[in-house]
Amino acid sequence: MPKPEAHRAGKQRGGRGAWRRRHRGMAAKEVGAEGGSVVPNASWWSDEQVMLPGGLMCPKPPPYAAAKPQLPTGLASAETPRLTAELAKKHASKDNLLIATYVNFNRLDFALTLVMHLLAMGNPHYLVGAMDDQVGHALASRGVNTFFMSTGLTTRDTGWGTPAFRQLGLHKANLVLELARTGVDCLTVDADALLLRDPFPYLRALPDADVLTSSDYLVATNGYADEGLEGRSAFGAAFNIGYIFVRATAVEFVKRWSKACHRDPNAWDQNLFKSILHSGGRRGRSSAPTAAKPGNPRLQPMFTTSEGRQLMVGVLPVSLFASGHTHFVSRMAHLMHTTPYMVHTTFQYGGAQGKRHRLREGGRGWVGMMWEDGPEYYAKPQFLAYELDLPYSLVYPNGGKPGSDGTVPFGQRTTVEQHFALVHHQLRQLRNALALAQATGRVLILPRLVCGLDRAWMPHSGIFPGSAARLPLLDCPADHVIDLERIGRPEELLREHSFLCNPRTPASVVRLAAVPDYRALLTTSREALDFERRHASWGSLWCCNRPPNGRGPGHIWYDLFADVVPHTDRHNRRWEGPWVPKMGP
Repeated sequence: MPKPEAHRAGKQRGGRGAWRRRHRGMAAKEVGAEGGSVVPNASWWSDEQVMLPGGLMCPKPPPYAAAKPQLPTGLASAETPRLTAELAKKHASKDNLLIATYVNFNRLDFALTLVMHLLAMGNPHYLVGAMDDQVGHALASRGVNTFFMSTGLTTRDTGWGTPAFRQLGLHKANLVLELARTGVDCLTVDADALLLRDPFPYLRALPDADVLTSSDYLVATNGYADEGLEGRSAFGAAFNIGYIFVRATAVEFVKRWSKACHRDPNAWDQNLFKSILHSGGRRGRSSAPTAAKPGNPRLQPMFTTSEGRQLMVGVLPVSLFASGHTHFVSRMAHLMHTTPYMVHTTFQYGGAQGKRHRLREGGRGWVGMMWEDGPEYYAKPQFLAYELDLPYSLVYPNGGKPGSDGTVPFGQRTTVEQHFALVHHQLRQLRNALALAQATGRVLILPRLVCGLDRAWMPHSGIFPGSAARLPLLDCPADHVIDLERIGRPEELLREHSFLCNPRTPASVVRLAAVPDYRALLTTSREALDFERRHASWGSLWCCNRPPNGRGPGHIWYDLFADVVPHTDRHNRRWEGPWVPKMGP
């Protein structure tokens, strides 16, 4: 097999050594910038730089990015066992702690990634629930500790909010109840909620906690210098049961929760989880949070058991048991210069493809490098990378001196029009690089993307409402601007922008080349038209502006061909003049 090779597109300036020197300062210089202004990089977990194989100077990769031993393949698999107390206790730690997740065949790679992280951190105390026969056999053949869950659900993806997604909530409640009945103290996690540090020491330090849950709260109530549980105000936000730690002492609560889920199958399981905790167990007794009992002051007494004991409940820190926003956008753990215990791929916009890509991507701030791909992902012989032209004046159009983290005061954020000018400038280069990659039979390595504004599902003023995000987003997640779900299998065409600095990537020969406009590469008008049709729908949407009179759509679609006049966009709208932000359709 030929050695992996990455051509680096950009201006020829002294070859590979010059490329390395230009990037040693961790910021990309604006072409023609007055006074040598540079666009800084996002906050990251370590200040160290290292030289990786191939001679690239890169930020020190996080510990979890190291190559891991591969799971075995082709092991003989007997019939997948059912969950029993004996099985749970066999795999639990000596002090009765266990980690459990569940997966269907479509998400097999999520479970394998999770298991590889656990084994790499030296924690073999886990079980994976197999939701169908196909995934059960696949897990067993890889030596994964597994048991069979009889769900009857699809082996395909369960999109958020679909009937299958609602049914999945019922089976999750059943699983948590079955685990509690085995007598183990179990941390149950969604398969797309990866563990990056061993959580057992954290759990052992909270012996009075009966229930611990992650949260959709978007602010660290105790600041970034505090690694303890969230404060009292976090109990008013939505609990996120992507991570829930339930001791066997809370079995009565879990039984009530499971019954509520089956009684109202259209209700959201995590809303019912919180509601039952608040409502209490005994008729006539209210167990709303009150002053905490002696012990950890951040544990709140909530559900009252039939014996009159209130369960002690805590909210895990949103910085270290992170959501997709607090980690990938607000970058809380990186501002703390530490590694989170867990990262859940919520608050993203690309379906399962978007989740995988977020767990891969990383850039100068290293939020990714969590996903475990096979060796073939890194060993493909031909890649193309290019040096992004990122003008300082587009990133900071309203002046002001950026802070040490590269962000500006909220009042100096970009407007919607300025945000689209910034992103379209980058998408234009991405589009041309795609054409060059496809014309030369290469896989394109994305650059880091910068966004002036955050993205949400509702109108907002620049950041996700209620979040701690700072602008601009100097490592903007790709799913904010590229429709990865629409692409289908982006890994066949693209690599994340941290790819060349990933310690799992073999040493590559980096050469420089220029990226021409796609119309110069595609020699006939038919080829150019086919390229435009094929890629017109690759741009994602930004959400949301405030529509006139509060009515109509507020979202605006990105257009990879915004600079081409005339052109027809993905909605068959004809552009005969300069592109402007247009809401809808």
